[in-house]
Amino acid sequence: MSADRLAPQASTQAAGATDESAVVRTTERAVLTVLTGTPLAEAARAETLDSADLAEAAEVYRRAGQHALEQQIASGWWQLYIQFTDWHDAERAVADHLAPLLHSAEDEGVITAWWFMRKHPCWRLRLQPGSAGRTMRHRFGTALDDLTANGQITGWRPGIYEAETMAFGGQVGMDLAHELFCADSRAVVNLLRDGGIGLGRRELSLLLCTTLMRAAGLEWYEQGDVWHRVAQERHLPADVPVSKVTAMAGDLKQLMLADVSPDGPLLGTNGPLASAAEWADAFRQAGRTLGSAARRGTLRRGLREVVSYLVIFHWNRLGLPARTQSILAWAARSAILDTPAATAGPAASPPAGSAQQVTLTAAAEAAADLAMRRFPLVLQGRRRCADLEARVREVRQFADTCQNPAEPEDRIDRACSVWNLAALIAADCGLPDLAVELCERQFQIFHAAWPVSGRTAIASLQPLVNLARLTSRAGDPEGAYRALHAIDQAARHGGNATIHGTSIPFDEFIATDGDRSELDRWLQVLLREDGTRALAAAGKWTEATEHAEQHDEAEEMLRESRQTRVIAYASNGRVDDALRLIDSSVMTEPHEYALAACLRSYAHLKDGRLSVDDVAATLAAVRLARKPTDRSTTLFCIRLGLTALDLCMAAQQVETDPLCAELIEDAERSTDAYAARELLNHATCRTRMTAGQAGTLQGLMDRAGLDAGSIPKSLLGVLMASVETAGTVLAQTLSAPTPSSAASGFSRS
Repeated sequence: MSADRLAPQASTQAAGATDESAVVRTTERAVLTVLTGTPLAEAARAETLDSADLAEAAEVYRRAGQHALEQQIASGWWQLYIQFTDWHDAERAVADHLAPLLHSAEDEGVITAWWFMRKHPCWRLRLQPGSAGRTMRHRFGTALDDLTANGQITGWRPGIYEAETMAFGGQVGMDLAHELFCADSRAVVNLLRDGGIGLGRRELSLLLCTTLMRAAGLEWYEQGDVWHRVAQERHLPADVPVSKVTAMAGDLKQLMLADVSPDGPLLGTNGPLASAAEWADAFRQAGRTLGSAARRGTLRRGLREVVSYLVIFHWNRLGLPARTQSILAWAARSAILDTPAATAGPAASPPAGSAQQVTLTAAAEAAADLAMRRFPLVLQGRRRCADLEARVREVRQFADTCQNPAEPEDRIDRACSVWNLAALIAADCGLPDLAVELCERQFQIFHAAWPVSGRTAIASLQPLVNLARLTSRAGDPEGAYRALHAIDQAARHGGNATIHGTSIPFDEFIATDGDRSELDRWLQVLLREDGTRALAAAGKWTEATEHAEQHDEAEEMLRESRQTRVIAYASNGRVDDALRLIDSSVMTEPHEYALAACLRSYAHLKDGRLSVDDVAATLAAVRLARKPTDRSTTLFCIRLGLTALDLCMAAQQVETDPLCAELIEDAERSTDAYAARELLNHATCRTRMTAGQAGTLQGLMDRAGLDAGSIPKSLLGVLMASVETAGTVLAQTLSAPTPSSAASGFSRS
């Protein structure tokens, strides 16, 4: 039959062409009534249609729908509309009847994925079939018919799922969203079944959304913009007072700053929200993938816009009422942007320059310049400074066992550990002359074995590198850079290198047939890290930038090259260039966003545009980046935190005590004398310590002998005896025909 028979002929003749669409709608309404179970004659009578024409129209409609559904199944998803007997009791019906059906079908491979949305009067269920799509349709159709017959649901009907692909940034974003929708739906159903997890749905959703945004790489104020976008979709009801939103914002801010790491205090194995860890991980993975897609340019819509849609869809699945969604969105927005909603409708973004500016003094700017000497800051694990007795005991253990390994490279490795650690201990204890002597003696043993190659060549240069680091410790970073540059040039091209006042010929350094590849890579890293840091410590930011760019192979990341260039730009008045460089950096981890926040605040400070909001955002980002459970990175986190404090002290309106307290606690917990020294030498943190805290940190330094100016005679004897043992083993091993070696240099500071 022709398509126009969808509208019965008698009705079509009675109506003019202008009424054709109304007739089609009437017929469609009658067809839908028939398809949901109303007798044909009754449906035709209700719409004054001919029964035969309605029957034919219903058959056409059914065939067209079946064809569309078959096409949809082939493309991936089958949609069902399920209407519950009582909308307000739908969650119980889902937990009791629908969830077991979904789980069993998934276990048996009938479906591979599922998710749902709520839209009154139905829940929309989307199913992805297994290998046999028709089995899925039959199984769910029969089960839903049974639920209808038993009164658990009012009815159901199939539909066509039209994915909002462009709203989620194209196919890449839509695929990612579907994965999150499925994990989120499963978690919500489990929540309905179990009756909760000990935290309200509002608060839980805020933690999940925060996890998503952080993982996507959104900074604090970028998260605020996401909440602003959500708020525009959820206008604040007119009867909600601004005071309620403002009061709620204060409470929400604590949640939005919470540690949501997988092993953190909330989601860790013994945390109060451990049962939600898998749920949070789904949001975390979605955020990471989404952020990566945005950085690669495969997302066809703005990252924050897509995230805002994910939030809204999540709230729907979680069952938050529209009023609750509105208040929550506006309160979260206010918590970050500190701009209370003044009207019930959409609010305009605050005008540029409207944030409260910080009044800067020359002293504050000088303190900020000095604080930046801690840069470049790159997250690396580092040996902690333990008690002196324990450190000497470790050296003795290396010495006692350095003869044991059968492989020459293993013997050299242990012997070098003795020499390098002994020199480091001497330097830490305030005995630089002894440290220099140990470095020179170690190098003489290696020098006698030249020419060398491979790892042995690296090991033989390590004492010279340690001498350069001692030069920097002595307050001459430019001298340290000259030494490092000389080592690099001589090792690559021959000639002499003057190190610590001694001219060393390098013409016979490398064996004629020796492999240089490993040595060249090591020199590249050495110059990138130590060379850049030496120039930065001297305040030569332009030179540091030029140097770092020669050796940094990842210039798009916030490492030595980019950090120094940002500071150089800001110091030379090119603040806009500095900000663009920060914003275009590739960042994925919390500590990288904290570094970016510090650099951004410094740039604003140098331009006289530092605002209270900038300061608050920097402190928040640094607090989020802390990793107190990882002792090897404690010193990095403390130096990052102290930098933030120094940058932010100019803004007296911002509370810095919480960060101070956290840094002090981290240092205590680390049992690292290096960390203790950083805090004790920082005037602000020192004044915020209790007497007990100051005593604990000073005790760490005292037991480590840090800056003591001496080493107890008994321990010094053990240390020097260990060096003698290691020296003998090192000389004997190097005299073998083809030795190989490993090196582990001592700490820079």
